[in-house]
Amino acid sequence: MDLEDIKDLVDDAEAATSATREEASDMLVFGRISQWDDNTGSSVQLEYRGQFDLIKPKRNKILAELWSSPIAVSFKPDDGAEDDAADTLNGMYRRAMQLGEEAIETASQDQVDVGFGAFRFVTEYVSNSDDLNNLQRIVPKQINEANNRVYWDSNAKTKDKSDAMWCLIISTFTVQGWKDYCSENGISYSDNENPSTFKNPNTTNTWFWRNKQDEIKVGEFYSKKKKRERVLIFESPLGETVSYLQKEVKDVEQELSDGGFIKVGEKMRDNWVVNKHLVDGSKIIKTTRIAGKFIPVIPFYGDWSFVEGREIWRGIYHDAQDPQRLHNFLMSYTADIVTQGPRQKPLFYPGQIQGYEFMYTQNGADDNYPYKLINEVSPATGNPYPAGPVSYLEPPQMPAAQAGLMQYTRQAVDDVTGSTMNTDQMLNSQVTEGQIAAVQNSANMETFLYQNNQALAMKQAGRVFASMAAEIMDVPQEATITTEDGTEKKVQVMETIYDYETGEEVVLNDLSKGSFEVYSDTGPNYTSQRDQAKAEMAELFKNTQGTPEGQMALLTYLSLQDGPGYEDMRRWARTQLIQQGIKEPETDEEKQMMAQASQQEQQPDANMVFAMAEQQKAENEARSDQADAANNQAKIQVDAFNAETKRIDVMASNDLKQVEAAKKASEIKGNELDNVQKLAQAFMPQGQQIQ
Repeated sequence: MDLEDIKDLVDDAEAATSATREEASDMLVFGRISQWDDNTGSSVQLEYRGQFDLIKPKRNKILAELWSSPIAVSFKPDDGAEDDAADTLNGMYRRAMQLGEEAIETASQDQVDVGFGAFRFVTEYVSNSDDLNNLQRIVPKQINEANNRVYWDSNAKTKDKSDAMWCLIISTFTVQGWKDYCSENGISYSDNENPSTFKNPNTTNTWFWRNKQDEIKVGEFYSKKKKRERVLIFESPLGETVSYLQKEVKDVEQELSDGGFIKVGEKMRDNWVVNKHLVDGSKIIKTTRIAGKFIPVIPFYGDWSFVEGREIWRGIYHDAQDPQRLHNFLMSYTADIVTQGPRQKPLFYPGQIQGYEFMYTQNGADDNYPYKLINEVSPATGNPYPAGPVSYLEPPQMPAAQAGLMQYTRQAVDDVTGSTMNTDQMLNSQVTEGQIAAVQNSANMETFLYQNNQALAMKQAGRVFASMAAEIMDVPQEATITTEDGTEKKVQVMETIYDYETGEEVVLNDLSKGSFEVYSDTGPNYTSQRDQAKAEMAELFKNTQGTPEGQMALLTYLSLQDGPGYEDMRRWARTQLIQQGIKEPETDEEKQMMAQASQQEQQPDANMVFAMAEQQKAENEARSDQADAANNQAKIQVDAFNAETKRIDVMASNDLKQVEAAKKASEIKGNELDNVQKLAQAFMPQGQQIQ
């Protein structure tokens, strides 16, 4: 892209938005400098021209709500990205937004005032003192009066400008400022000492400034271009697949061949390349490659629309300017009546003050007479004069229609900026809570317009930030992140560890792997949430004092304290909550503290060991005495059992002997009977013998 192409694109954008920009420029002056412009002032005959701003309180209220409830952006892993990388990206984004608070505030002010504000992301070195450290970080930078200095691609139709192919920022420098800029950005100042003006920023026609003759105006032209690349897919005999860009295959050809990889497919991948051209009126001074695949400029729109193909944006002052001007005129006219009109004066007959005229020649503070005199009777007729002035000359009165018109102008401003209710009205017993809620909801609807548009813009900011971070955080390094509660900690990005389960190296916090879905949400910031939590904990402590819940509420309240002198108390309360198991340790220091406490529980101190030993000794002695008593009792029982056993044995032996004696006697008796029988058988006749 050459210089003429850039000029043609910018001219097309200027033609499409010139009317809107001129009106918005007038509103910048109307809201921030004077509501009496030259055109209006020349047609009004007033000695006094006051400014009674009815819009500024509504404008400040909207800004306060935007700043107290900032848009929270969160990243969710997608397409192979890891959860740890998403958490790290969330922390990096929060820290970047803290560093760029001024950029967001400036864009918000322009958004509310004229309907268009913007900021941009830039990369800067983490360390300016260490020449060997080339690590970078992403920081938001402000763009003042974006309406006059930022031009977008005329073909872009989305509110967040994600479809824009280019964007121009007109930058203005003094001679010394341009010299310093050249030195900081590696530009030859001798070759570009007097650059011609690329384009003058848009200005108002209702207010004339004194021109600065030594200003240098150059353009920073961001453009993106799609670059299609062929990706080749290879597979090994073991089923492992890898992919390389076609231009990278030559470098890994031998490695693929040794592994037996064969080509199994290919695809085309679209990649976007972003460049920034620094241009003046005659040439492109320098071209720089910008990290990421998006134009790093984020627009904030107010009331935004398209009319007949022309882009329109408006802020809070546009529709309220007419009733505001009329209100200023009416108030100034009233002031003229009061200050320039005749005051009330007494009317006398000439003879009443004849001889005392000197007492009536002074007015205001110069009239120092403690009293004044008048004649009692007429010197000509001798008749008495009235006791006092005959009448009074009255000053001009405010027209009856003027008071009603002033009320209508207030109502007209409220109609376009949102109605409000003051404190007296809210405390009025005749006003119901429903009426108060209705008025607050009406005012919130006006704020919602700006919040919703900021949410869309901050989603684009998240996408821009993620793409830039994936490109600049491509080597192992330490990064500082901010957690949700506002504390900071260090994390390692692109850290490589060995996975013993898979036997492979794993990269942790790899921001270049996969992609991230970006979500935005509107809610109170951490400070507002903390203040609300403190109030709730204080109330809970009052209601539960003296109970475990009350102690928990008190510790939580103390841990939320902020400001000088509270650091030690806050640390102590947080430690107590962690040690009691109410709160989980978050920082490395807290985790180490809990580990040490666990070890101390497992290893008691010397006094505890001695006490435990004495207790064990006493317990052992008691058990020994009990064992001896049990042994003695058992011995007695055994001896008794043995004695009884011997007695039983003696009795059993005697019984056995008696049984054996009876048996012996029975055997003898049987033998005797057998012998008698045999003898009797022998003496019997043969036929009578018993067989």
